[in-house]
Amino acid sequence: MALVLADPVFVDTDPEKITRELVEKYQADAGKTLYPAQDEMLLINLIAYRESLVKVAMQDAACQNLVAKARAPMLDYLGELVGVYRLDAQAATTTLQFSLASPAIQPVLIPAGTRVSASDSVVFTTDEDATLPAGSDQVSIHATCARPGLSGNDWQPAQISNLMDDIGDGNLDFTVTNLSVSTGGAEQESDDHLRERIRLAPESFSNAGSRGAYRFHAMSAHQDIVDVAVVRPVPGTVELCPLLVTGLPDPNLLDLVAGICSDEKVRPLTDTVHVKPPAEVEYSISASIRVYDDQDMDLVMRHARAAITGWTQRQSARLGLDIIPSQISAALSVPGVYRVTLTLPAERVLADHEWAHCTGINLIPEGKSHG
Repeated sequence: MALVLADPVFVDTDPEKITRELVEKYQADAGKTLYPAQDEMLLINLIAYRESLVKVAMQDAACQNLVAKARAPMLDYLGELVGVYRLDAQAATTTLQFSLASPAIQPVLIPAGTRVSASDSVVFTTDEDATLPAGSDQVSIHATCARPGLSGNDWQPAQISNLMDDIGDGNLDFTVTNLSVSTGGAEQESDDHLRERIRLAPESFSNAGSRGAYRFHAMSAHQDIVDVAVVRPVPGTVELCPLLVTGLPDPNLLDLVAGICSDEKVRPLTDTVHVKPPAEVEYSISASIRVYDDQDMDLVMRHARAAITGWTQRQSARLGLDIIPSQISAALSVPGVYRVTLTLPAERVLADHEWAHCTGINLIPEGKSHG
């Protein structure tokens, strides 16, 4: 269980206390009482204001020495102390199929770096040289978005199809299309994700073996991994179930995690590592809501929907979070709600590798009550 600590106070930044101390000091030295309208108070207020700004800066600077409070770039320096570095932005990948209307008469080289675009701004380039053999009319090539980040994600099959470079002597009429949805693009690792890996870093000082060590190595594979379940179904076998910020991982990401965590320098010699998606547990929410008679029904319903949407998002951001009806009723009980009658879901206690996924929210206005 994580230790809950109060926010650290390195210096007192209360401006009223600073002003009071300055007034008391002046009155003691001058031997007279100060009143709010006196000229000296204007100067004291100015000094107190400047001192409070300096102390706020001192407090913030001191907090940058703590992993829990630090932000970039100081968080990066703290990570360096334990060998953890911020993950760079990742480019999306996909598989492109190059096709001819009829089989090639002779082998055709498609060079690495051949550009294909989905729009004017999103361009994918082939990762390696590929050859279309004589007698064949199509070849598939792995390609990567030229721009790292999220812009290359979620292009559906056939949307990446604009060939920007000539192939061969330029007389061949190639058509190009992506066979798979482009995935894997991510922005630079966030402070919160880096902070979590820094906290887990001591677990990795020896080979993986502890749950924390496996979580550290798995989360280091990609910045979109927000949680990892570590399961030991039988002795000598470890199952890793990574969860992404967008939900379930695709096969490419599973392979990426498996490659890192199966390395002999990471896993103990006696461990066999398997990586698979978390077990999805679907549920829906259905509730009737009665409001007080002096409340705006539409406004209260909007607030209730926003509250329960936030609750479901928090539930889906981690693995193994139970589905508890009383928590749902509490989330729906926003100001103005008289009563919540919950029909769905039933209580469900999740295992560590299970992921609660809300597939629908149905809120029914029941009417009003005087209270």
